[in-house]
Amino acid sequence: MTNPSLGRRKSKITITASPKGVKIAENALVRLGFDSKINFAKSQIIAPNTVTKFFRCKPIQPDSFKRICDALKLNWQEIYEGIEEESEQLERIDCSSPDINEGEEQTQIIRCRFVICKSNKTTIKGVIELEGDINLINNDFQAVIESLLRESSGDTVKIEDIKEGSIKIFIKGSQEDIERLVSLINSGEITTINGLPVKDIQVLSESSDDDKSTESDNKWHASIKDYEENFISLINSGELTTSSGFPDEDIQVLSDDKWRLVQEIVSEPREERRLINTDLSDADLSGACLRYAYLRNVNLSDADLSGADLSGAYLSHVNLSNADLSDADLSGGYVDFVDFSGAEVKYVNLNNMKKFCILTSEIADKLMLVSEILDRPSRDQSLSGVDLSYTKLSDANLSGVDLRDADLSGTDLRRAYLCGADLSGADLSDADLSDADLSSTIVTNALFGGSLGLTEDMKRDLESRGAIFGDRPPVPVS
Repeated sequence: MTNPSLGRRKSKITITASPKGVKIAENALVRLGFDSKINFAKSQIIAPNTVTKFFRCKPIQPDSFKRICDALKLNWQEIYEGIEEESEQLERIDCSSPDINEGEEQTQIIRCRFVICKSNKTTIKGVIELEGDINLINNDFQAVIESLLRESSGDTVKIEDIKEGSIKIFIKGSQEDIERLVSLINSGEITTINGLPVKDIQVLSESSDDDKSTESDNKWHASIKDYEENFISLINSGELTTSSGFPDEDIQVLSDDKWRLVQEIVSEPREERRLINTDLSDADLSGACLRYAYLRNVNLSDADLSGADLSGAYLSHVNLSNADLSDADLSGGYVDFVDFSGAEVKYVNLNNMKKFCILTSEIADKLMLVSEILDRPSRDQSLSGVDLSYTKLSDANLSGVDLRDADLSGTDLRRAYLCGADLSGADLSDADLSDADLSSTIVTNALFGGSLGLTEDMKRDLESRGAIFGDRPPVPVS
């Protein structure tokens, strides 16, 4: 059977702010009275991490980029530096290879990355005439003047020559920067440069950055400009196709509709919400009520779901990559073909999961293990050396389990049953052991520094059995 996704391209488009654009945005943040970037993010229901990326010149999704700029009363086209498209395409492999069995459909994923920097090919040349004696100019004059011009008009301005005729400074730079300089001088905002009166400024000509560009180069730059203008048009209209992260499942959504839905979820909490083919990427849904929700083909990448209630929810083909799920409640839920790659999963509640099938990744393996421990406790199970740090294992039955050298730092082990478990060499620093059963537990050289919920009597008892608190050296193992 032919795979319907063959030949279909899945793409992700992102935009990056320029350093100059970020400075403008930071000034706007102060001017509009926002006391922090976190509060600004909250006001726009955008995940704080997305706003942080914007101000660090990291790529974010177009609708989020435009929303940030709109909220700061800025034209996003003056803030961005580049547009990037990453795409994947599934293609058939030549089946004539002897290593491929006849009748088997073989495919490969072709990935490509395409980056467009803001078009700025036009260079304008000009001349500024200053009153003064050219013979009095010292060696530092050009550097000082160039620095002053860049500070007032833009980083592309460069002095090419200085000639007599009073003092004539020949400059070149981007059309935007030179036009800004002309405007500042003609309006009277700049009347002197380094103490010398400005007599006149003239634009001489426009030229390409590379006068020797071939016809094919010109066609290439024209096609890039068309490509860029097409993206700009789509972003301005809000009409973008967002990939859910799964083959053959693109999400068509208008950005205004997306943010209206985010606002509705946050302000009108209700159970059993149905979300199908929906883009909620970059959204701030921290603490949101999504109990018993039905989510299929939903993009929640980079979203803030910390503390969200997803108990009893049905999640199928959901993209949670790079999302913040700290303290989120997924208990009693149905999770099928979900991407957790890069997600923050501290203290996610995975109790009583109906199904837990997720895409393979280091984080996914950790979550699968937690789910198995909670759902299928097995005495004498070997978990030696595993990483269970900052997971939620409250009420877990770990009786008799081999946890030697395991990383349980920061783990929620409240009311956990650890009777007879082997914790030799394990790291339980900063773990919460309130009401945990540690009777007959082997704790030789186990680290308990900063752990919570232990009385002084319990600490002394554990120390007598070889546990380590603070900087006390390990007890020799007999």
